[in-house]
Amino acid sequence: MAVISNPNASSIKIKFDHGPDLEGNNVYKTKTLSGIKSSATNEDIMAVVKSISGLQKHSLSATNRVDNTSLSE
Repeated sequence: MAVISNPNASSIKIKFDHGPDLEGNNVYKTKTLSGIKSSATNEDIMAVVKSISGLQKHSLSATNRVDNTSLSE
């Protein structure tokens, strides 16, 4: 039987660099944006992330897109 995949909404994890702690270790904090359309292009997502990071006090460290897919037979 064939497996059918249906894309669900994606999410984006945006990692910000908060600088070093008292021991000199870098501190990172992550914000998650949920409910992103699965049809959104990577370019569109990065444009939004850059706009959001421009409003933040801390610098952007990383961006991860998490795609979710439902599988059925």
